[in-house]
Amino acid sequence: MRAGIVLMMSRWSFGLILVFSLVFFSHESVAGIGVWKNYTSMKSVRSVASDGKTVWAATSGGVFRFDPSDSTYQKFVNSDGLSTNNVTSLITDSTGLVWIGHQSGYIDVYDSKRSTWRYITDVALSGKSNRAINGLHRSGDKIYIATAFGIAVFSASKFEFSDTYTSFGDPKITSTVIQPNVSSVVLFQNRVFAATNSGIVSSKASSTNLAAPESWEVVSPITTGNALFQFNGNLFLSAASGLLKFQNNNWIPVAGITSGVKIFSVTDTALLFIEGSTVKSLNANSVISVISASIPASVSSGTVLNGKIFLGFETNGVGTLKNSSTWDLYFPNGPNSNAFYQLVMDEKGVLWSASGQYNSGYGFYSFDGTKWRNYTTANTPALLNNDCFAVSLGPNNSKWISTWGEGLILVNGNGEVVKCFNYSNPGLIGLVRSDGLGLPSYIVPSKVATDRSGNVWVSSFLSVDNNRVLWKMKPDSSWESFPGSPYGTSPSFMHGIVIDQNQTKWFINAVHGRAANSPTIAYFNDAKILPGSTPGGWGTIAEEDGVTNLQTETMVVDKDGDLWIGTGIGITIITDVSNPKVRVSKVFLGAVRDQNINCIAVDPLNNKWVATSTGVFVLSPDGTQLLQQYNVELSGGKMLDDNVISIAFDTKKGIAYFGTEKGLSGVEIAAVAANNSFSSIDLAPNPVYLPGHSTVEIRGLVDESTIKVLALNGKMIKQFPAQGGGRAFWDCKDSEGRTVASGVYIIVVHNRAGDQVGSAKIAVIRK
Repeated sequence: MRAGIVLMMSRWSFGLILVFSLVFFSHESVAGIGVWKNYTSMKSVRSVASDGKTVWAATSGGVFRFDPSDSTYQKFVNSDGLSTNNVTSLITDSTGLVWIGHQSGYIDVYDSKRSTWRYITDVALSGKSNRAINGLHRSGDKIYIATAFGIAVFSASKFEFSDTYTSFGDPKITSTVIQPNVSSVVLFQNRVFAATNSGIVSSKASSTNLAAPESWEVVSPITTGNALFQFNGNLFLSAASGLLKFQNNNWIPVAGITSGVKIFSVTDTALLFIEGSTVKSLNANSVISVISASIPASVSSGTVLNGKIFLGFETNGVGTLKNSSTWDLYFPNGPNSNAFYQLVMDEKGVLWSASGQYNSGYGFYSFDGTKWRNYTTANTPALLNNDCFAVSLGPNNSKWISTWGEGLILVNGNGEVVKCFNYSNPGLIGLVRSDGLGLPSYIVPSKVATDRSGNVWVSSFLSVDNNRVLWKMKPDSSWESFPGSPYGTSPSFMHGIVIDQNQTKWFINAVHGRAANSPTIAYFNDAKILPGSTPGGWGTIAEEDGVTNLQTETMVVDKDGDLWIGTGIGITIITDVSNPKVRVSKVFLGAVRDQNINCIAVDPLNNKWVATSTGVFVLSPDGTQLLQQYNVELSGGKMLDDNVISIAFDTKKGIAYFGTEKGLSGVEIAAVAANNSFSSIDLAPNPVYLPGHSTVEIRGLVDESTIKVLALNGKMIKQFPAQGGGRAFWDCKDSEGRTVASGVYIIVVHNRAGDQVGSAKIAVIRK
């Protein structure tokens, strides 16, 4: 079999052409537009290896390289060349190559000297139900690959597979029901040994055709073997039963080991392994020594560099022993987890995210475009649990974090946690906590919303007092609750609030992964009685009113004041929020019509970005046209996951962020926020050198700007509307599609009414 051999740039080219031909403008060559950047947590380490100078780590969020000499990192994710971010194994070799195995079966080969990639796709495309690469072992020219279905042998020089072994001569192993899942493989005394889920197997000494089942024998029924290593001329196996040495075709327990172990590395003088929470060594005289009596987390792997032990931890990155009981931990700056359930961009351009709910959270985190900051119970005293499931923007650039059970966290404009609102203050009512005190202090606040008067609104999920479900914090920091509930005496299911231009509060009744139990979609207006609402201001909308489905994870008010409701089966639009049941319509576009809608976001052009389990769909402002589609396939593998849960925009830089359960993807888009006036018109590049430059970016525009390109004599060269809200793109061509001549041109911009005008000059130089 010939492996897939493709250089990094050509690997993505087809996907780039498909997804980055944006409908917002006709040119594909606008600098930056369509560039992907992904962000993941790299704390969960599966495998580590040393290249003699640095340590490489395979993680659930990609690969990183750590240089102990200066404590610097180099990160690799799928937008940088990796096939996927779910990396399971990794080895280095003397030629400078790094061999990287993935859960999906892909094997990437990175040349660290040339910074180039090659890809082996055969295992990933094999059709096997489980294609995980569990381990890699190099012996001479051959790479022995331990997979979830057997052993594959790869020639490094020819860059092709030579053999695959999936049957090992034992009916239990070769059963069609149980695949021979191989966890470790090694070449010892010209025989191949493998630890599998059905025992330890070895090729027979006289065998020449290892693809034949009869060429193999089961040398031990041990099914918990996890690592095979050679040391001091002997072969050792670590397993749940202890440490064993291969002797006279049998596995003999090593004396002094009383529990399960895992070998992680060897040196010239010692075999290194983990027993329980202790790091130990076995020397050539079979003497066992304790190196460290404690480790900070479960160990997945290890290596030795310049005499120092580096352990890969399942939750704490890579660690080195500082003293007999203290470890220094290393991992690149990043989010605390790969879960991004809700996103919000604050006024300073800092992105905030919540991480999970009911026993699945990792706190919350922020990203300023360069550095991540993580907030957890370990470093934030006011945060009483890490189950932070919602985040929203409040007055004065405050952030409001909703936790599952421990109230509402307030973060000020400087990113400092300043207060927690709960049962004690101001008296939010929730469920009775199972602490024997009988208090309804288990508070699950909704995602909050702020009205135009600066009031912050929040509801309480499953409050035992349905007359104290909805609360408002006024600008003076005093609180007020509102009587009544849209569900009468039934529990409230309100996980988020959206406020329309009439100050009506609309309630989201579901969160991702948790089905709604509400019989209707509810709304409340404390100042105005809407048609169909109760005297107390509560109202509901049911399916008979025209809603596609009652489960709602997302709502958004667009630039026209229409309310878009993402449901379990498509999208509902309410175009007259002052009389909600009168003008209820559905989005009939096939791309989103029957999908469960995870999130809807509105960009500066009033386009709707719809997140689903099959990717993101960009709809026209009225929802009648599909403008763009983003998914893993169309992005050439650069987007992290099709199942997008949340969306946020950096409207100043022109970046769309997609939150998933596998990390955060960011892609540069055309749309940016418009200015209120033409304070200055910025052109880049200026001057333009053709054909090297092909597009001019025009920034500083107001809503609905028109651009005119004029010659110095006033002749109109071209006229077109702004394609990106606050910016536009000129392709250096005239209205006939011809590239303009060298010279100085005047860019004139004006708004729709023509009462605001701006201009700037640009030089075009044709080489």
